[in-house]
Amino acid sequence: MESKFKTNDISLASFLLTQGVDFIDIIEEGNSRFVFLLSDPEKCELLRREYLNDASAPAQKLFSKREMLISQIKQFQKF
Repeated sequence: MESKFKTNDISLASFLLTQGVDFIDIIEEGNSRFVFLLSDPEKCELLRREYLNDASAPAQKLFSKREMLISQIKQFQKF
């Protein structure tokens, strides 16, 4: 069983982080395409469904998490 939830959707990853899911890592899958690895795949799948059904999240927290992920991408690109 997969122990990590994977997504290349930064908006979804940001939403999941606002819901208490932990960020694990970021990986590059060719041509500057990044995949975010998050904890608790079962919880992530349930929250992904909520997200797709227009779940809400506090805007300030959502943007903060998005900026954190963008920062992770920039750090990754330096190597």
